Amino acid sequence: MSNNKSFLSLLAGLAAGAAIGMLYAPDKGWKTRARVRRAAANGFDDLKESLDGLGGKAEEKADEAKQSIKTLKETLLQKGAEIKEGTRAILLDQLSHIEEALRKAEESDARAEYHEDYQEDE
Repeated sequence: MSNNKSFLSLLAGLAAGAAIGMLYAPDKGWKTRARVRRAAANGFDDLKESLDGLGGKAEEKADEAKQSIKTLKETLLQKGAEIKEGTRAILLDQLSHIEEALRKAEESDARAEYHEDYQEDE
């Protein structure tokens, strides 16, 4: 933003200096006015080109930002899917360990009951 202000200030200063220089020139009035008109038209054209260039750069930066956001979104979705799948695998593994522990506990209880029943019969 500071560069834009500096550039516009430079253009304004050049235009003012050119206008003052032409007004004090020893030419006839109609020649001086023609020069001022030409200088003003050229300055306006230069300013318009500069502003068009800035607009193009802003549009280019906006497109780059959109692409960066799109890439970031895709990366986050992919990482999220990977984390989800990894978490799912861990939970299934833990569930399998719990089921195995429960099965062993039930078998152990059944054996204990059997031994208690067997000892009572004797």
